Amino acid sequence: MKHRNGPDPHRWLVSYADYMTLLCAFFIMLYALQLIDEEEGAAIRSEIEAVFSNNSPSTIPTPDNPSARLQQHNGLLPLLADIRQVSQFIQETDDIEVRGEQDWISVSLNADLLFARGETRIRDQALPLIEAIAGHLRSWPYPLNVQGHSDDVPARGISNWEISALRAASVVQNLALYGVAPQRMAAMGMSHYHPVDSGESEAAKARNRRVVIYMTQGAQQIPWSRPAQ
Repeated sequence: MKHRNGPDPHRWLVSYADYMTLLCAFFIMLYALQLIDEEEGAAIRSEIEAVFSNNSPSTIPTPDNPSARLQQHNGLLPLLADIRQVSQFIQETDDIEVRGEQDWISVSLNADLLFARGETRIRDQALPLIEAIAGHLRSWPYPLNVQGHSDDVPARGISNWEISALRAASVVQNLALYGVAPQRMAAMGMSHYHPVDSGESEAAKARNRRVVIYMTQGAQQIPWSRPAQ
């Protein structure tokens, strides 16, 4: 068999294949951008710009007229009524519990509603719920403390401390994408040491897997504060 000397005449195919791969990736990116609505796209662009620039805002955004809602001397009760409307997304279930008084509010979300088992990324189906909650929270300037809780079953490849903290952080990140000022928020992992149900059944363990959002009408410098018992 004769061996041909000189450059391979088919070498151009490698470059052509690379070019076609890049072109395909470019069109996939354009298609993905088309699927993002204007409000969500603006939020994503704002977050990206804040990461890559030193011009991120140093002050916490305030509501258009924060005192107007408090003139009736009922504190956060109007917000409490508004947030209870999010139950429309999960009718006929106990996956969300909203409690509060004049100076604090808590929204407890069942983790199985937000996350697949063992996962820390919020399900796509749960994003409208997070968006609705953010829509009510973002116009109030008070601190938010997001706490993740797990059950007492060891997770595979990750500790219960880690999974509870990562789930709380995931909720915080998505609230920020939907317009809640990140300076107001703190994420905390509580592991399985604060159960709401001491039973050993699967239903009890499911109730203990949760993410709780606390909001207090207090100082903005302490977003980790929680309501007095």
